[in-house]
Amino acid sequence: MNAPEEWAQAVGYEWIFTNNEGYMKKIFGHAESIMSYDTYQFKDYSKVVADLFDGDMKKKRRQEVFPQDLQKAYEMGVRFATQR
Repeated sequence: MNAPEEWAQAVGYEWIFTNNEGYMKKIFGHAESIMSYDTYQFKDYSKVVADLFDGDMKKKRRQEVFPQDLQKAYEMGVRFATQR
């Protein structure tokens, strides 16, 4: 999601996803969620007027944190594919 982690927590996104996960567990028996914060909306922030975002911070997060989020998503996919 495009939102910074602090903002998403402040407005209650975590509760919403946890609540939805609970419903999915009741229906399907298993569910997991992964939160990926401060994601890119534009490939090159220097080419758009988007004063709300700090393109340099987003780039740094994409380089440092996003690969970890991708790994978590991959591992979750493996669990889904191998769980009985």
